Amino acid sequence: MARLASQAIMQHVPTQDRIRTIIKSYLSFPAKGTTCFDPCCGEGDAILEICGDNNFLFGMELHSGRALQAKEKPFVQVLAGPFENCIISNRVFGFSLVNPPYDWMAGGKMRYEEVFMGRMNNYMVQRGVSCFIVPTSLFEYRGQDVLKMIYGNYNDVRILKYPEPEFQQFRQIVIFGVKKPAEKVTASNEWWAEEVAKITTGDLPLLELQAEPLYEVPYINPGFIKTFRVNHYDEVLAKHESQTLDFLEKLKPKATVKNLTAPYYLDKAQLALLAVGGYIDGKMPGHYLSGRYENAEIATTELDVDSGEETYTIRKTSSSVFYILTKDPDETGSRLREIR
Repeated sequence: MARLASQAIMQHVPTQDRIRTIIKSYLSFPAKGTTCFDPCCGEGDAILEICGDNNFLFGMELHSGRALQAKEKPFVQVLAGPFENCIISNRVFGFSLVNPPYDWMAGGKMRYEEVFMGRMNNYMVQRGVSCFIVPTSLFEYRGQDVLKMIYGNYNDVRILKYPEPEFQQFRQIVIFGVKKPAEKVTASNEWWAEEVAKITTGDLPLLELQAEPLYEVPYINPGFIKTFRVNHYDEVLAKHESQTLDFLEKLKPKATVKNLTAPYYLDKAQLALLAVGGYIDGKMPGHYLSGRYENAEIATTELDVDSGEETYTIRKTSSSVFYILTKDPDETGSRLREIR
């Protein structure tokens, strides 16, 4: 796909409806469900259709509008921000669907596709299945390096080209692989050159509907990831997290509330700093902040993919709920918000 065409749509090329159905036919998911990740999930439709609602879906999306739409769908969690700024536990996903931006990164030394594929290697559990959707143009510039990364981190690799007419639009290919411990792959320069040539010319097997799945996705950490966050502040998302609640109106006289203002929306990190500063249930210039704590127990099951043994753990958690006053009222006229 041409670079200008990619930029014109903010580097977002959704996985086509027919392609989703074909990809799904290659995959078999465990009956108990597994933990799946799409680091460029858009509105969330692709991974939801491919994995179904029996699995535990995690997503990430740079565009805040599309991230908000994904948050309305049955994801465990959706992050909004650049994938390169995320902080995620290693070896936690049984399946990943990676359809990254098709463009060069700033400086022109690496492409986004390669960065996404490289980071995903860290997050996949051994024997987990990855599905990469990238253009053939990636291999015109970084062919040998990308192939070495793929074969050095995955077994049972299949590189397949889109069927027509979809292939002619963006010249996309699908790469399946089963995660293995990283190793250096040695081959002659001639062999690497031949493999790159097959991809760039489209001389590849066809991605086509399968009668029986070819990849068995492992059961792993259903729905629980210890660390899944991004170092990125998004004003649109911070505003969305603040949902109207009548709780504070019941606590304080409305006359008191009306006399207070707030200069900007607060996100979770800022609220944490205010809580540490002792501002919960008290006034400060321009703000009123109220809060409470909620305790819960979370049961998790982890599978050792090498031994097959399951570990059942019950973990006690404590979370904070904040009630803040915002500068502008919502559609109901309320300036009270809840942030968890």
